[in-house]
Formats: sequence, C-alpha cells, structure tokens
Amino acid sequence: MPDKPEREVAANSYSDLWFTVFLESIRPAQSALETRFLAQQLPLPAFRTVLDVCCGEGRHVELMAGAGYSVTGIDLNESALEKARARVKGGAVLLKWDMRRLIDLSAHCDAVLSLWQSFGYFDEQTNAEILRQVRAILNHGGRFVLDIYHRGFWEEHQGIREFQRNGVEIREETAMHSNRLSVELTYDRRASECFEWQLFTPQEISELARRCGLMPLLTCTNFDREQAASADRPRMQIVFERTGDD
Repeated sequence: MPDKPEREVAANSYSDLWFTVFLESIRPAQSALETRFLAQQLPLPAFRTVLDVCCGEGRHVELMAGAGYSVTGIDLNESALEKARARVKGGAVLLKWDMRRLIDLSAHCDAVLSLWQSFGYFDEQTNAEILRQVRAILNHGGRFVLDIYHRGFWEEHQGIREFQRNGVEIREETAMHSNRLSVELTYDRRASECFEWQLFTPQEISELARRCGLMPLLTCTNFDREQAASADRPRMQIVFERTGDD
C-alpha cells in the first residue's frame, strides 16, 4: 500500500479550542519543571538572549523572561499571541512569524527553543532547512533545545482512544505512515481538527541535526537529564550546540 499523501500545512492550524483543552490545563508545576530544565541547559549569563519558536500563549516566554532572560517569542496564531501579550505584560518581544523564515528575523541569539512537538510540520527538506536556519541565527556556541515526539513510541501506540480534558470529551485517532504521524482530534463528537508531523528516533534527529551544523549534547525525557529517551515515553528532549565558526 502506498504511503498516505502528506497533508497541506493548513491541517496543522491549532484552534482556540485546542489551546484551551491542551495548554490551559497544564499545571504550574509542570511549567516550572520545564523551565528549570531550560535554565539548567541555558545558564545565565552565557545564554541570555532566547528565541521561543511556536511560543503559543507564552507559557515558557513568561517564565524565562521572569528568570532574567531576554526572550522573543514567535507564532503564527494571532489569538495565542494576544493571550501571550496579556500574560507576559511587556516583558518580552512577541511576533507573528513563520518558523520557515527564521533567517529573516535578522537577529542572532544565544538559544532557540522548540517545545511541545512544534517541529516536523513540513516535508523533509523544509524541516531540515529550519534546522539550518536555527544554526544560522545562533551565536557561536549557542544552543537549541528541541522537545518532540519519539517515533518509536507512536509506532507502538497507534489507534483510537477516548478521554476527557478540561471538561471536553476527546476522541483521538493516531496513525503512522512511514515516518509521519497523523492525528485527528474530535471534540464532544462535533468539532475536529487534524495534525501531521515528521517524527524521528533519537538517532535520526541527531544525525539530521549534525548535517545541519548542530551537535547533540544531551538526549533525555521528562525534562530530566538523568532519564534517557525511550520508546516507552511519548516525548524526548534534545539539546544541541551550534558548531563551526562561520
């Protein structure tokens, strides 16, 4: 059977309901855990300037700015950015920006963040190009923190599950097609939306990043450097360092 054709990127447009259901239900303790991990991997003052790619409603922007970082957050969702601006209250720069145009920001930074499976939306060539652009905007010795799904987990956890989140009944259907994961969410048996990403094993994303000028320093899960990434866990975090002098 041939691979399923790739969806248009519009399929990855996050609705206001998605933000309400999945992000606004995250407990403050989880956000604090993630921010501590980021601070450990990006110690001040060496990594003061930070770009948060696909920053959403500014959960990490707010906490990083409050910890003394100079943060710029970018996202394409204007509704999410409005909430981020209200949340951060002028403590950071927030821009509506396409992650495929990082190079056009015309600014360099000490660190780039891509959190909560915000990488892999596009075809393989474009995804690689985004990594090359991350490398291009990083200062010498700069770091890139990537938080993405582990392909091995999703290969073993395809199918349908039903659950409730924030008072909403959710039907989730997941399927792998070659190295791409498609997810269809249905809310209260009415509204639905679709997502699709290119997924990686730790070895695959590390090799791709190396070819793009980013050297892996750490691979873990649960935002805990002591826990090795595993196909038993849905997500993994990889910290990269910019290589080369140009």
